[in-house]
Amino acid sequence: MRDTPTLGELFALNDELQKSRAVRLLAAKKLAPYITLMERHLDHSAKVAEPELVQRLERDLDQVGMGDQSGLLLIKSWASDGWLNRISDSAGQGAQNVCSLTEDARSALAFIRRLRRADTVATGGSITSIAAGLKRVAAQLDDDPARVRAEIEAQIEELYQQLADLDEGRRPEPNMVDLEDEARVIGYQMEQVITDIVRYGSMQNEITTGLIDGVEDSDEGFRDRSHRMFADYDALFNSRERASYAAFTRMVQDPDQRARLRADVATVTSGLPDLDAGLRDVMKNFFKLVSAQIGEVGRVEQRCAQRIRRFFASGTAEQARGLARQLNEALLSGHALLRKSVVDSPTQAGLPMGRSAISTIGALSFAIKDPAPPAPAEEATPVLDLSGFSGLATQVDMPALTAMVNTAVAAGPVSLPEIVGMVDSPYLADVVVLWALALKQDSATSQAGAQPVRFLSFDGRDRVMDIPVLMFREPVPSLEEL
Repeated sequence: MRDTPTLGELFALNDELQKSRAVRLLAAKKLAPYITLMERHLDHSAKVAEPELVQRLERDLDQVGMGDQSGLLLIKSWASDGWLNRISDSAGQGAQNVCSLTEDARSALAFIRRLRRADTVATGGSITSIAAGLKRVAAQLDDDPARVRAEIEAQIEELYQQLADLDEGRRPEPNMVDLEDEARVIGYQMEQVITDIVRYGSMQNEITTGLIDGVEDSDEGFRDRSHRMFADYDALFNSRERASYAAFTRMVQDPDQRARLRADVATVTSGLPDLDAGLRDVMKNFFKLVSAQIGEVGRVEQRCAQRIRRFFASGTAEQARGLARQLNEALLSGHALLRKSVVDSPTQAGLPMGRSAISTIGALSFAIKDPAPPAPAEEATPVLDLSGFSGLATQVDMPALTAMVNTAVAAGPVSLPEIVGMVDSPYLADVVVLWALALKQDSATSQAGAQPVRFLSFDGRDRVMDIPVLMFREPVPSLEEL
């Protein structure tokens, strides 16, 4: 087994990492003001209503050297770069956007915080903890029963000695340096847990996003995507992320464990006054922050369940509507051929069939209106083939898109780039469908300029394209009304 990657493999890995949104944030020219504002108002996966976040940002923009930019434009810029989630909290007249940092932005923020605090585990007490941990793991992996027995007997003897010292009133003075080092390491782990616990929900989101972003609208495509979904969920259920999420969920819901951990946190934070203030706050608010992350995972699971239900509802109907779709296509083709065949004939052909009346029963009626020879047929202009885009409406979550547009339009006109920025991880199909919906309400020729938007391609990479600043001014019809 090769331990290290080749130079080409290492370059490919680093090249892919360079394109990530977290690295783009770290490489931003305005990293300092961005990170400062994010940490102050959106740290630890905080969710803030967009109007309130605009007010907070505009209050602090002058102090970070960005007084020439408005809070709303900054929010839209962050959302376009993939650093901010803008999701409607509900549907209806009173709905509003709720903003939170994406996983990439949280990772970049955690990295900057560690650099600022000069976090390190190479402390005086770390070697003792490392030795004890290695000894415990090695004892579990060793096949020598004699060594396992010796380790257990040594631990028992040490515990009995501690009990004897307590009975005689002796207790060694704690080494404050070693204890503070160990507490700092625990604080780092708690802080990382708060950032990473939502990763389980993000994996579910990636799995279900693949359902509605399939490239094929066919029975085979439906079968392949459903098989892939079950395989991905099977791998997810056996993953470390799910095991960690389940363990923390049980701990949060167990009142005895919660009370014991709260008491230990209070003892550590009060007994170590020199502990970093940021780590102290993380320890004190650990349960509150973890509970918020678990709640976020629950909302992601609910959204994923809706996607799965819509996907299978569409798939089961596929078999039922398959014959009707084939008949419609055959009738439309026959209709077009018949029109071409009678274009030079003095007969009028009434065709009692069409896409919306596939079961109509009737006869063709022929009537000579003018016995004079008809004028020569003009050369037909080529028809733009848009069949490649006909399946896009079935590849996106249309109910969610229309609900999001209608919620945003309820507060006033909104531009197409802004709507795209509200979509969580938009794909090309999402951008094209929203573009088509916007064209029905606005004309591309009436708008000047264009704005770049980011979307995910099917290979998982970020892409950028310019789209016109079309305006949504009224609600869009639902999928059934299209």
